[in-house]
Amino acid sequence: MKTLVIGATGQLGQDLLKALGDGAIGLGHGDIDVTDGVGVSRIIREKQPDWVINTAAFHRVDDCELNPTLSFAVNATGAANVARAAQEVGAGVVFYSTDYVYDGAGHARNTPHTERDAPAPLNVYGISKQAGEQMVALANARHIVIRSSGLYGTATSRKGWTFPELMINKARTEGKLKVVTDQALSPTYTHDLAATTLALMQRDATGLFNLTSGGECSWHEFASATLDLAGIDIDIEPSMTVQNPGKAIRPTYSAMDSVRLAEFGVEPMRPWREALSHYLNAKGIIGS
Repeated sequence: MKTLVIGATGQLGQDLLKALGDGAIGLGHGDIDVTDGVGVSRIIREKQPDWVINTAAFHRVDDCELNPTLSFAVNATGAANVARAAQEVGAGVVFYSTDYVYDGAGHARNTPHTERDAPAPLNVYGISKQAGEQMVALANARHIVIRSSGLYGTATSRKGWTFPELMINKARTEGKLKVVTDQALSPTYTHDLAATTLALMQRDATGLFNLTSGGECSWHEFASATLDLAGIDIDIEPSMTVQNPGKAIRPTYSAMDSVRLAEFGVEPMRPWREALSHYLNAKGIIGS
């Protein structure tokens, strides 16, 4: 299976290349610009892949509010360019979306969103990603749309840190933390997300999937678990989003679960605490 991975230098992209093995071709931002439809079509015709995985995204959520044009150019039109070009050569396409397509309304803790829940995004990023989902589905019948959240992986991200790394670094250098308690999600380890993506591709699955590590937590609970596993004993001060609001409105509850994986005989991803432990071990932060 020859697979083209767009966004191969990112955390998820690098884990996808590892999971896919020798059949994978990685393209970074300098190799392909998803907003250039002609260029995308040319490159995909040259490579003739069986699948194209598109991880390219403009995902700085607050910046999307300031630059909706770029947000839609990458997350919607760019996604359509890739899906259409893949269709032209008979290839399937994988597109990654976000938990921010949900508003969390009517969901108490431990009632995660499934693929059956209607999207209702609260910010430009979520709206652009929902538009991308729809455009991908229209452009290519062999599509897999994956909604995920809170991604972290062992590769260095463009930010230069993951959330667990940031918490550990701040705890060690500042000796204190303040983390919000009023946003709950399902943080996701990219190593596991890549493996589950591959399993769906191997079964020639199509449609929408919510793929996250199992369970849910607030950002405060995620930080607490990280420091506990790392053996760092400090108090983490709880805070509320209203105390430090960003430009974008974020859902208070965006945890997700899948009701569709079983249709294709794919196992759910492991619980988030177990995944976090594996990640910290892989980074050499904790021992095995």
